[in-house]
Order: sequence, then structure tokens, then C-alpha cells
Amino acid sequence: MNDFTQIVVKPGKPVQVLLNPTPYPLIGKGLQGAVFKLSDDRCVKIYSKKIHCLREKQVLLQVGEKSTIIPAVYETGENYIIMEYLNGPSLQEYFEKSETISEALTREILNLIIEIKNLQFMRIDFSLRHTIFDKDGRLKIIDHVNSFRIPRSYPKRLFKDLKQLGLLTSFLEHVHKLNPECYEKWQKLLKRMG
Repeated sequence: MNDFTQIVVKPGKPVQVLLNPTPYPLIGKGLQGAVFKLSDDRCVKIYSKKIHCLREKQVLLQVGEKSTIIPAVYETGENYIIMEYLNGPSLQEYFEKSETISEALTREILNLIIEIKNLQFMRIDFSLRHTIFDKDGRLKIIDHVNSFRIPRSYPKRLFKDLKQLGLLTSFLEHVHKLNPECYEKWQKLLKRMG
């Protein structure tokens, strides 16, 4: 299984896969690394820089055992992490098809935010494309390279993603009903942002 170490990833926006002499298909790539499917339940993220691997490894190993919103980690190396493969759609894909957001899903998103705070992440935020349904229909968040590094006290990226899909107003209406205190705080932040 370790032949994935022959895969070569180069920095870029997104990263570039220079060499993949393996049968493992590329399933995603971003600013720090590329992800390849190893099996029905495992994938490997190969990083273009060792520092990015170290940062994400720190987050995943420190909080993964404590939380159900983080993918399970099976093995780590200098420039890779083998983790749970999440087969479901991302929230981005889900919302693009459904074009609506329910109160129940809003509650799940609020629970993700509460869990992120409980895990003491500095970045209280995530993107829709990095929030994926697992095989049991639960939401998990991927891409934690900067979770302990970038301070953000509110879900700015989440708001931006929802706004682009025309769902921010509906989301906030549900938040108003489910968590009025949070709603008031976010309304003040959104007014300041313009």
C-alpha cells in the first residue's frame, strides 16, 4: 500500500501533481495538497510542503479522538496523512442540487460551529466544499491545516459560500429561530462587513 509515496506533488494554486505512477485516482486538490483514494474507506493526502502536513497532522491527532466531525487518521508520514475516505457529497454539492436549506441542516451546521469552538480551534469557520457527509449521513470537516493558526471568531467563509448560492438569508432565518443569541451576534458582524 505504501507505493503512494511515489506520488509527487508540487506547490501551486492549486497544487500540481507532477507524478502519479500508482493506480490511486486523484479525488481532490487544494492549496496545500492532493488527495488520492486508496480504498473504499481510506484516502491519502500528499502535501506539497512538509510544514503543511505537520500542521494538519497536529490538528487531526490532537482533536480527532475527541470529535466525530474530524475524519479518522490511520497513518502519518513526513508529507502524507492516510485518513478516512468520506464518500458522501460536500455541502456545496448538496446545496447546488437542492437549492434550499432546511432548519434541520441549519441545526447540524450550528452544531459543527459549536463543536469547532469546543475543540478550541482558532478558525471558527469552514467552507461548504470542505464539509462532507460520511457514510452514516453525518457531517465531517476536512482540511485543517490552518485550524490552529488563523484566528477567525465567526464563520466568514461559510457566510460567503451560502451567499453565493443564495442561501444565506434562509440560513440566518433558521438561526434566528434556533439560536437567537448567535443570530444577533452574526447580524452585527454582517452589518459591519457591509
